[in-house]
Amino acid sequence: MTIHLSLDKILDKIKNELTSKISLAKNTDKIDITTLSQQSKTLNEIILISEISREKKAMLHKFSITLQEGITAKSLRYEKQDLERVMSILND
Repeated sequence: MTIHLSLDKILDKIKNELTSKISLAKNTDKIDITTLSQQSKTLNEIILISEISREKKAMLHKFSITLQEGITAKSLRYEKQDLERVMSILND
């Protein structure tokens, strides 16, 4: 149960960071992804000890990787949509 709460907590933090970056990145392609990258690493640590299914772990890991790979201002909205999809699947 604690692990699931930790998973929800880090996903909420990532969502908040994405929302913040979207609002700051109106007309620039330069994005500081330091925080997102760190949150991605934390997410990976939680995934390893989580008791969720392999499929959900794989989905979360794939999402986590995208947070570390060249996020641009244009891709932030897609990342947020992907996160919302991931959270929806986890809550089913």
